[in-house]
Amino acid sequence: MTSAALLFPISNSLSDYDGPLDKTRQEYTKLLKLYTTDDFYSAIWHIHLNQANRTGNICFSQSQTLLESDITRIAVIIMLISGTAIATCQRRVHDFTTIFNFFDSESLDLHYITQNSIDNFIKYLDASSYDAWKQNQYMQSLQSLIESCVTLGVIRINSNLDATYRFPQQREPKRAPDIIIINQLDSLFFDNSIDIPLDYRSLYALLRLHTHRFSEVAATPLDCISYPADNVFSITIPNSKETPRHIPDYQKYNFLLSGFCGGFCHDIVYKQQQYAFDMQQNIPDEIKDYLFISHKGPHLVRMSEFNSFLAEFCSQHQIVDAAGNPAKITSHDLRHIDVCERFKSNIVSPERTSVECNHTCVEGTMGYGYYSKHDEAKHLANIVTPILPTILNTTPTPRIVPQRKYEMLAQQPTTRIIPCYGLCLNRKCSPQFEKCFHCNSFIPDPQYKEYIITAIERLKKANELIAKKHGSDIVFQQNLKDIHTFNSYLEKIDSNNRYTNQGEVI
Repeated sequence: MTSAALLFPISNSLSDYDGPLDKTRQEYTKLLKLYTTDDFYSAIWHIHLNQANRTGNICFSQSQTLLESDITRIAVIIMLISGTAIATCQRRVHDFTTIFNFFDSESLDLHYITQNSIDNFIKYLDASSYDAWKQNQYMQSLQSLIESCVTLGVIRINSNLDATYRFPQQREPKRAPDIIIINQLDSLFFDNSIDIPLDYRSLYALLRLHTHRFSEVAATPLDCISYPADNVFSITIPNSKETPRHIPDYQKYNFLLSGFCGGFCHDIVYKQQQYAFDMQQNIPDEIKDYLFISHKGPHLVRMSEFNSFLAEFCSQHQIVDAAGNPAKITSHDLRHIDVCERFKSNIVSPERTSVECNHTCVEGTMGYGYYSKHDEAKHLANIVTPILPTILNTTPTPRIVPQRKYEMLAQQPTTRIIPCYGLCLNRKCSPQFEKCFHCNSFIPDPQYKEYIITAIERLKKANELIAKKHGSDIVFQQNLKDIHTFNSYLEKIDSNNRYTNQGEVI
């Protein structure tokens, strides 16, 4: 949040602050009425987002001073207006309380916050046991608090305050489960002869076929199935992240009824739909429009019970990972493997996958594209150039390189896979996607060569059509730029091949 987001900045000074000015308080109270019938100073705001049909509570600390309470409540109203989720608003309230408690323990007055006050809070976080992600959450809340205090005229001294510091985050990326685990689960969940509760089986199928979060799939509407064409059916799934107007976004997926996965998915989702219809008389009104009514009682399937079932199921069927250890997997792990599979498919682009994941940027989606260390090591064996004999003018015969060599390479901190592109030898650099093609630390993955060639041909045909119909020159130039970028990828592959033919090891 920036200070510009405050809709009603106070023009008068609050140097003798006893509470917000009447006009300002009235304005924010009016805005609050859009979301709750509770009073401005109620201990709990019962929030109802009408267009999204979502409800939730925001609880406030009763130990805050009047000034702290006003700042917190106004900040929350601004967040609601901007489309922030209710849970995020509640976290901001908690963070503000933590910051206020720290200032109070240091005998710091909000009216006289200085840069030294901010630096002391940074030192406090640095010495704490919080991980970098949590530390930065507090820093983001502190920045919001400082901006609110400046805009509301709370701070009485003229000073340029900087709360933009963020703690560096150096951590191993979250990885997908071993493919061998997924293969074992798929063989069981997609086998109707295996005794699995209907709601869990249909949940698993949708989680495997799409990249959605559990909360999104669990919120699938009862009327999710439609038939747009012969031999085709569609399933509609909502995105749980809220838009600026708190309106949920929906994605529709089409399947062939004659296909195995499509037909299987249709049949079990249809059965779950019929079960939900039969349960209408026995469930509360607020969940009657949802598909996943639990077989355990009149409620929607919860993530905790589904994950508990997965753990028990893996133990019961002796499912193991690549090292032979008992498998550990959650519903969120399925989202990771789904993204990895899309990257490897050569069909679904990272950009399209990002849209399906409902991520704000492709970088976030790329973070989901890391296979397990075991599967990554196997993949490295296929994309790193093998050791070849140095004799020229003969047909080279690749020698078998021990798998352990590539496992060691995968574990080195300076080596990693850039999903859908190749191998990066610079761990300190974040993936730059197409820019990586020109980097000396990048080794392209030959298995994507045909995909790149196809992409070039598609762009060339698109430009021919644009030129013929006098289409957008901006699109034409962008296509030329993409063609040049993809050609550089092919040149990189050819260059690596030339080095290999000369007996060099890359």
